[in-house]
Amino acid sequence: MDTEEFTVSSVIPASPNRIYSAWMDERHHSAFTGARATVDPWVGGRVVARDGFIDATHVYLVTGSRIAMTWRTRDFPKGASDSQVDITFEPVAGGTKVEITHTKIPAGLGKACKQIWKEFYLEPMGTYFAEPGAMREAYTAAKKAGHLPLSGIKASRPAPRRPLVPPPQLPVEEEEEEEEAPEEERPKKARKRIEPKAIDLRELARAQAEARKEAARRKMESKKKAEAARRAAEAARKKAEAKKKAEQLRLKREEAKRLAEERRKAALEKKKAAALKKAELARKKAEAKKKAEAKKKVAAKKKAELARKKAAAKKRAEAARKKAAAKKAAAAKKKAAAKKKAAAKKKAAAKKKAAAKKKPAARKKAGAKKKTAAKKRTTAKQRPAPKKRSAAKKRTAAKKKTPPKKSAAKKKATKRTTKRGASKPQRKAAKKRAPSKSSKRTKRGKRSR
Repeated sequence: MDTEEFTVSSVIPASPNRIYSAWMDERHHSAFTGARATVDPWVGGRVVARDGFIDATHVYLVTGSRIAMTWRTRDFPKGASDSQVDITFEPVAGGTKVEITHTKIPAGLGKACKQIWKEFYLEPMGTYFAEPGAMREAYTAAKKAGHLPLSGIKASRPAPRRPLVPPPQLPVEEEEEEEEAPEEERPKKARKRIEPKAIDLRELARAQAEARKEAARRKMESKKKAEAARRAAEAARKKAEAKKKAEQLRLKREEAKRLAEERRKAALEKKKAAALKKAELARKKAEAKKKAEAKKKVAAKKKAELARKKAAAKKRAEAARKKAAAKKAAAAKKKAAAKKKAAAKKKAAAKKKAAAKKKPAARKKAGAKKKTAAKKRTTAKQRPAPKKRSAAKKRTAAKKKTPPKKSAAKKKATKRTTKRGASKPQRKAAKKRAPSKSSKRTKRGKRSR
């Protein structure tokens, strides 16, 4: 079992023997602690303090130097062993250093025990011994409050029988014997002279009667005094018993009150525990509900996401289908264009073939033209050049001049232009300006779609 320990100390303005004797005196102990206490000042003796809240047993005692004891309170758990307390009194400048070492305290009670030693012992003892009238005031207050010890305070364990301790004998001062003076210096005692006297019998009888009456009167008075004392003692005894009963009743009430308070606290703790349990159950229920709602939301989200993905997939499939249809239409269009191009190529090839057949005749014709032109040049050289020609003659001469030789590629280009009526760049520009019927159809089809 876990235990705690601590050490507290304080300087009390008094001698070690004075503090020790006040500690061991029940009345002083009750006065400076401010509560009822009983102390047995011997080894094995019991100490019951704070109206039975503290219960201790002396283990080792050194007068004016040390007190060792086992110590427990009502707050100690059942079955827990007693703690150990070692108190030392050391003389220092200004008084006595009282050091309390408390060990083997059950876990959790160290702070409370430390507070008890400080509040009910060290601090009150400092004021009790420091101020001149504090001791008398504390004693009077304890007497008024009924804290001074009475027989019959019940402890949690039976106390051992008190051994017979003889009362302390105070030293008796011996009277100094006067020196006897020598016999010669002693004053001589004067002897009384007894003269004979005549006895009157009647006077003697009267005196005897009066003496008897006085004796009877004194006897009666003593008897009355004894009866009054007996009655007073009986009344005091009854009063003490009533006070004792009242004190016991008060202690019982306090105990009942303490038990009721403990039961109330236990019920309150139980109620709090039940409320906490209920709150925890409600919190768990709310958390479960929250989790279920969160799961529902996640499921709905997943469902929506799945539907969105499905719609997106459907949309993509539709787009793909449209794209495939457009691709198919474009392929068909391309095929038709290719067919058209092939037909055009075939036509051009046929035209080329026909042109190739016509070439030899054209060549012969061109050769003949060249010859005639050469003849004309030779004749022109032989003839003297005319001084002036007319404009009409110049034009005819320019017409008759033969064109320069062209390459085969240029000839083909010229033939194409002559046959089709326009060159390639011209045809491309015309196409851009006026789109073909097929392109118009495709555009109309796209718009309609």
